[in-house]
Amino acid sequence: MKWGVQAVVTPPWAQDIGPYRDDAALCAALEASRTTLTVLDLPAGTSAPHKLPRHSWAVPRHTRHITMSGEDPVEQWPATRRKQLKRAEREGMTVSRSSNLGLLVELHQAARQRKGIASQESQLKPLLEELLAEPSTHAWVVRNARQDAVAGGVFHAAETGRCVYGFGGQFRSEHPGESSRATVLLIAAAMRHAAQEGAVTFDFGGSMDQGVDRFYAEFGAEAIPKVRLVKISPWWKPLMRWLRPDLFAQ
Repeated sequence: MKWGVQAVVTPPWAQDIGPYRDDAALCAALEASRTTLTVLDLPAGTSAPHKLPRHSWAVPRHTRHITMSGEDPVEQWPATRRKQLKRAEREGMTVSRSSNLGLLVELHQAARQRKGIASQESQLKPLLEELLAEPSTHAWVVRNARQDAVAGGVFHAAETGRCVYGFGGQFRSEHPGESSRATVLLIAAAMRHAAQEGAVTFDFGGSMDQGVDRFYAEFGAEAIPKVRLVKISPWWKPLMRWLRPDLFAQ
């Protein structure tokens, strides 16, 4: 249930609906849905079906990918990002693997609350607990020279040798640029680990926040199209357009 109506949606932390059989099966499922709201995020690089059911449409989105090459994937970053990484290390920041579920959730929630983005902590905690039990998942926390936690993230494997930046967050710092540099160090550690584990693509997970997306782009990450399929009951369209204008094609 969302806003008092029945809904079938891709959870914000699920990235996408995963592989599906074909466009015909996808459209049949969308057509059969009798809920007021249906939101299906298709895997990155997947095109929208040519003919969607009535009251359905496609909303273009994107994620960002880096194809990792060489012994150290960080070496392919633009110079500005490598300088930030070196400065973080000079300032005494450290990054280490973490299984501290409470801290990881707290970091994630802090970032979302700062941007005014709703997040259900009660659902996030058990999900992360299950995810962290997977051998292909790795979580990291960055601490400053004072040993205060600054940033953290959870990264997990996906199909075709992809590592996904699934969850992340930072505490607001009184020191200018510290949170940003901590996130750069976080991503460096995650990319290096993923490459050692055999991943060939680093997926930033996508963000419709322009500032976050620009931050990802400055790692040299290429925009990869994603499609969100939306179906809304006609009676609810005016209200949904007010509540969630992002669900409508611009």
